[in-house]
Amino acid sequence: MSVTSAHYGATDVRYVAAFDPVVSPARLHLAATLAGAAWAPRDRERLSVLDIGCGRGLTPIILAAANPGWQVTGLDLQPAHVAEAEDIAADAGLDNARFIEADLAGFDEARAARLLPAADIVLCHGVWTWVPDVVREGIVALLRACVKPGGIVVMGYNALPAQAPYIVLQRLLQDAVRGVPGTPAQRGAHALAVLARIRAIGSPHLPPATELDRIITRATASPDYMAHQWFTDFWRPVFHADLARDLARAQLDYAGPARPAAGMADLQLRPPQQEGLAALPAWMEGETRLDAFLDRRFRTDIFVRGRRPAARGALGAISLALGGDPSRAAVRLPTQAGMAGLAPGQQAALLGALARGPQRLADLAVLPGAEDLTEADIAVMLTETFVAHPLWRDAAPDPDRAARCNRAVALHYGTEAAASGTPLGAVAQRLGSGMPASSLELALVVAIQSGMPAEPGPLVRHLAPAGADAAAQDALFTEISGRLATHLGAWRALGVV
Repeated sequence: MSVTSAHYGATDVRYVAAFDPVVSPARLHLAATLAGAAWAPRDRERLSVLDIGCGRGLTPIILAAANPGWQVTGLDLQPAHVAEAEDIAADAGLDNARFIEADLAGFDEARAARLLPAADIVLCHGVWTWVPDVVREGIVALLRACVKPGGIVVMGYNALPAQAPYIVLQRLLQDAVRGVPGTPAQRGAHALAVLARIRAIGSPHLPPATELDRIITRATASPDYMAHQWFTDFWRPVFHADLARDLARAQLDYAGPARPAAGMADLQLRPPQQEGLAALPAWMEGETRLDAFLDRRFRTDIFVRGRRPAARGALGAISLALGGDPSRAAVRLPTQAGMAGLAPGQQAALLGALARGPQRLADLAVLPGAEDLTEADIAVMLTETFVAHPLWRDAAPDPDRAARCNRAVALHYGTEAAASGTPLGAVAQRLGSGMPASSLELALVVAIQSGMPAEPGPLVRHLAPAGADAAAQDALFTEISGRLATHLGAWRALGVV
């Protein structure tokens, strides 16, 4: 059986370019270690990365810029995406990033081995639950052929049972535009008008109102995203256990969630729910039991080829660095059970130590005032609030390379990201990845890296649109002042600027 690319990939849809910090190798290392799984590459500076379905290339470009010794390969179905990514990589002066147009339908191990290098890290974000079985088979064949022993695969996918109401929504939106001609924007507007009528009538099968409002806002801002997300015939959420069964054919074992807090019952659930969960039959599949209680609509999971237990003391050896001004930091993590946080004395002790420089988790856990916290408690609360970041290396190997990449990313994606609110990333080589950055924050990083003083006045004059009146410039001054107060210290400490 074969499926042509036109059957499952809309080649006229230009996907949103967004950066997700979960791909940071330091964060992946931390997440795997928290789950008790070993992932310890022998040479952190010589890794090979594959990004399946890389879209317009933002993630591979940032990883290639952050890690000069890595080889980063992006695969995508759309030739327009591949061409755009190649152009941006060339503008950034990256000689370690390449992009390949590839249809994984019918892909076999022999072809994968000929075309692609063996990989330490494979990213497959937002692909598995949008493609037909023949493409899933191609992905499994690629993973069998290319993942090194001990290598990891990061799978981002729509997961059941939390996605159940969205199956109804997707079918309604898809049916609303069946046979309707026009651009993605025109078809999207038509689908949203039909949805508004269904909502007004009062269907009990739609997602919750606040989530539906968020979906409508994003779909309105990005019709291309809506076409990709909602108008395909092949969108099929899966249970974690079914994905794990398929990936086991590539000798991949589940290691743990890439966002650890999302999978922690003791953090997400109230005590009666925790007790009820613990009382369920032990023979039920563990992640299915957990997902029956957790709101994990989109899961990002780490699989490893040959799971081994993490070494003793591996978690304590991980170093964290501050991600912002400690005086403005709020270590408060939203959960299903409410807002989790640290006691004032615990926060003061941890942030006070980090303000002096990067600290190992083992050292943070024995600080006076933090004795009641475990290394895992500290890691989750600080890194998942982005108050701190796990480090990949001690120093930035090539700041000029990072600056070139930031300029290229800001030039190619900045205007679009500003209009849509899409997150970008500023290359942070000490993280082996990027720091989350809005389009304005990235513009500030680029300006400072080019030699401008890190002061609101000069930056306003540099970034204000032509013809901006005094009120607009005052508003921009206030916004830039706030961003610098929040981020400048961390940018400097991490070698970003």
